[in-house]
Amino acid sequence: MSRISPARRRTASAAVPGEDKPAGEGGRRLPFRPWRAVWRRPPPGVGGISLEPAGPVQGAVPGGRATGLVLALAVTAAAAAEYASGGPFTTLAWLAIAPLLASVVLPPRLTALMAGWTVLLGLGLTLSGAGPAGHPVSRLAVLMLLAAFAVANALLRSAAQRRLGQARAVARVAQSALLREVPRTVAAARLASRYLSASAEARVGGDLLEVIDGPRPRWLVGDTKGKGLPAVRLASVAATSFRDACARPGLSLPEVARAVDLSVTRAAGEEDFVTAVFAELDPRGWVQLVLCGHPPPFRLAAGGELEPMAPEVFATPLGLNPNPHLSTFSVRTGDRLLFFTDGLLEARDQAGRFFSVGEHLQTLRRPGLQSAIDELLDQVGAHTRYHLGDDVAVLLVELTLTGAASEADDDAGQDEGFERSGAAGHGRAGARPRRPGHRGRRGADIRRAAGGCLPD
Repeated sequence: MSRISPARRRTASAAVPGEDKPAGEGGRRLPFRPWRAVWRRPPPGVGGISLEPAGPVQGAVPGGRATGLVLALAVTAAAAAEYASGGPFTTLAWLAIAPLLASVVLPPRLTALMAGWTVLLGLGLTLSGAGPAGHPVSRLAVLMLLAAFAVANALLRSAAQRRLGQARAVARVAQSALLREVPRTVAAARLASRYLSASAEARVGGDLLEVIDGPRPRWLVGDTKGKGLPAVRLASVAATSFRDACARPGLSLPEVARAVDLSVTRAAGEEDFVTAVFAELDPRGWVQLVLCGHPPPFRLAAGGELEPMAPEVFATPLGLNPNPHLSTFSVRTGDRLLFFTDGLLEARDQAGRFFSVGEHLQTLRRPGLQSAIDELLDQVGAHTRYHLGDDVAVLLVELTLTGAASEADDDAGQDEGFERSGAAGHGRAGARPRRPGHRGRRGADIRRAAGGCLPD
């Protein structure tokens, strides 16, 4: 079992909902603010992938204690006004409004204090003669029953929140085990990543992102069909198989994809599959890709436009008998590569308009990789009003190739779109790819995400 750093443990414990005051630095208790927990950036200085919900978080109500104080003052003022009027009234049950409302915003102890205070107010009105006419004892009993119901409701709500918080804590640990910490640097590249879960209740999704460092670093970005625990289990199988395949010496990238497909096929149901993009970086100036039903990554050259690294041949998703094809792209120092899952392409605003990455090139060009990722996903959140329809995993790679590789690339006069493709990386070298992946729905998604700057 991998160890969790103290900073990562503090981050995970501070993000568990259902607790009114999460622990802060040095054990200091901090107020829980769910409106900030809905869409927050990773804490500064903490590496790895942040696991965040994109929808409303159930838990303590903001300003609950202040609301309880207002309720207590309001019911006291109403009882005082009734006492000052001097005339009998028909019921005391109206006093129970305060504890009933308190039961949905206050912890059980404060709700019990509110209930006791309203019962004392009702008893005082009864003894003063300003209470209800007819049968004051029976009407006071109704008030006591309603107050007791409010206390019971607060106890049940508190217990449900504790169970939900524990379930989310377990889910968060499981997700942290699935999505391991992404290194900030690998050979010839700098990395930044972020993960947003569309489900606030589970905080668990089926997207996966795995980076294996080495002389030729490799990474996997994938998206599992479906949601919930079955999707998480299948994503875990794919990530584990990818790590194991990369640890075996001599396996090419298509062979790694076949090994992962074999594991996914064994673990998947009849209609389950995983879309994935496998990547390998050669520090001499090449990036190799194997796409299995996944949208191709974007390449942002220094001072250039955003363009997809689309292969000539797309394979079917993992679990559906893919035939992996290797595509090789020439890259240069300073290029940025954006890998992502479908949630980024499918993010819509209230009018149904999709989010376009091509309209946010300045964001992707920010000097800091993590700040670029954070700002991009903040813009996604603003576009969707912070209600994602699908999980989003994003990996931004900035290439820091050796000077010799860059000079050799320039001397060769290779075009930025140069590509070699083939089943095992020994295919035909030639001019620009034909981009057949732009046809159909997937092609429309790619053109839309790139801002409509690509040809049909």
